Amino acid sequence: MLKLRPLRTLSQHFCTAAVLAALVYSAPLTAQETQTDSREARAELKQTEAEIARLKKMLESFEQEMSGLESQLKRSESEIGRLQRESEQIEEKIRQGETRVRDLREQAAGLQVALTGQQDQIARQARAAYMAGQQDYLKMLLNQDDPARMARMMRYYQYLSRARMTEVTRYTDTLEQIRLASAQIVEQQALLEERRERLAANATELQSQQTARTGLLANLQGKSRSQSEKLATAQAERAGLEKLIKSIDETITSIPTPAGSLPFASAKGKLPLPVKGPIQARYGSQRGGDARLKWDGLLIGASQGTAVHAVHGGRVVFADWLRGSGLLVILDHGSGYLSLYGHNQSVLKDVGTWVQPGEAVSTVGASGGLTMPALYFAIRHQGRALDPAAWCMLSG
Repeated sequence: MLKLRPLRTLSQHFCTAAVLAALVYSAPLTAQETQTDSREARAELKQTEAEIARLKKMLESFEQEMSGLESQLKRSESEIGRLQRESEQIEEKIRQGETRVRDLREQAAGLQVALTGQQDQIARQARAAYMAGQQDYLKMLLNQDDPARMARMMRYYQYLSRARMTEVTRYTDTLEQIRLASAQIVEQQALLEERRERLAANATELQSQQTARTGLLANLQGKSRSQSEKLATAQAERAGLEKLIKSIDETITSIPTPAGSLPFASAKGKLPLPVKGPIQARYGSQRGGDARLKWDGLLIGASQGTAVHAVHGGRVVFADWLRGSGLLVILDHGSGYLSLYGHNQSVLKDVGTWVQPGEAVSTVGASGGLTMPALYFAIRHQGRALDPAAWCMLSG
């Protein structure tokens, strides 16, 4: 069995660095020990990268038995998820751009106020110099009776001259800053306009894909009219999920718990739900109209687009469309524990990514054949389904 080791997070590197720095005063590392640690770290990183590559290769070769309509549904819902995620990223960039434009305008306004003050100061100095004229300076040069006074006056005039030059330099610098700020405002506004156009194009394409999905769902439902056909379809979907989980278990058997966090088993009864909402179906309850079908997890109602949060830290080992589950995210928490998040609208993390407890991994949707948005949430241990109600706090 292949065992995956966790990628070291940035916080872990900082913690390690802090510990090493503290040990310098009590037990300094030898050069040989440092080199050994460095080699081990590089070897661990290389092994981890190889294991992730092997996992991705396995997922690429994973085959699902799907009809032509189901294949079309997969493409449509995957494209909807991609467009939705891209649109959200564009919207975030637009918000950042608008904030940047506001900051630049405030900066330009402040510079304009400073420029006006500098203009007034230069004007005052110019008027003072004009009023004084050159008489005092000439009298000082012709007066040889008081050399000390002449030296003081020379320094005074030099000071005034430097002050005027300083004000002129500040004035030209402020003009340049205003020019740069104005140019950046124009650049940001052009970029915002481009992103708004991309967002509008995405919205049009998204609407087209959603219309196509509605038609595909109607066709699929029309082909499963009898109870026996619906049962066969549900059993095939369940078999596909079991096959996927078995493949993942064969590729990764365990990953160590990240430093500073509890093992998954120790968090039993303390885990939060991945999303807040009414429980529409519980573990072990009848699924659909056939008593032979049971839910192996929870179905939680929530608004479309609501963020779905990881219930515990772990690595993303699946983030793709699966028949019956739609866009599905699976996290490996170590020691054979997996958590599953299905029927998503979009997936926010890639395979191999480490996520922290509470980090958003997807958004609620209705992919995989649902008519209303909801989240399918399940917990597995070594392939066996567990009741999430025994692991999560269902209220509060």
